[in-house]
Amino acid sequence: MELLLILLSGLFSIVSPGGLVLDILAGNLLNSEVEKVEQLITRVDNTPSYQVATGKLDKIRVASRGVNVGSLLRIDTLELETDSIDVNLSNLKTSNLEEIRKSLRKPLQGAVRLIVTEENLNQTLQSAEVQTQLQQGLNRLIKQKTGSSAFSYQLLNPHLEFLEDNILKLEFQLKRLEGRRSRFQELAMTLECGLKVMEGAKIELVKLRGTVNDRPISDRLLQGFAQGISDRLNFTNLEQNRTFVRLLQLEINNNQIELAAFVRIHQEKAKI
Repeated sequence: MELLLILLSGLFSIVSPGGLVLDILAGNLLNSEVEKVEQLITRVDNTPSYQVATGKLDKIRVASRGVNVGSLLRIDTLELETDSIDVNLSNLKTSNLEEIRKSLRKPLQGAVRLIVTEENLNQTLQSAEVQTQLQQGLNRLIKQKTGSSAFSYQLLNPHLEFLEDNILKLEFQLKRLEGRRSRFQELAMTLECGLKVMEGAKIELVKLRGTVNDRPISDRLLQGFAQGISDRLNFTNLEQNRTFVRLLQLEINNNQIELAAFVRIHQEKAKI
């Protein structure tokens, strides 16, 4: 049961804020060229217009549909509206978040709305890069927790399904790669959980159910696992890196997940 808890916690921890999958996707958003945009509308408000030469803008609005970022992620809808912007143009670099911070004269903030479909996320999950990162991250965690490299698993056929009432269903198999044969040689796992936003700052996992090889996982084990993952899905953890995020909306419907958030990125030396 301890190994099972490690497996469950590992799979969710590497997709939580600061986890491997978000690192991969964030890196692609900042570093990869957008391969395709089906629709893009941009509006820049600036009065007087010449102040753009000093790095100042009143507001930027972006509405896009069908955005393919690198080879990993297709975003169905991405909308952005900023507050006023003030940057040092002579120092402006956008290769990563820390470079952006260095150019800010004041915090960069605004609202973001994002829609990703069930199909989009499954394409990402099934990509070779993400599966490799998931598998490596999971096995590193197992080694750290058990103190042994005898337990090593291959992740197979991950599939995500959106259900009603903000419920996610995740199915996957884990195949034992090394060590002695055991009853954990191959695991077929199913997890269902609801998502509940708490005060805009935290996502709690609720209504958990799960099976391993068609056998129910105990409520006690699931609740302990849910608490640990909910603690990681806490956006206040980002504030130590001078990024403020509050989730305004999280809804699952029509085979898509819709997120809306307020984001503030502070300057390099700013304190929250």
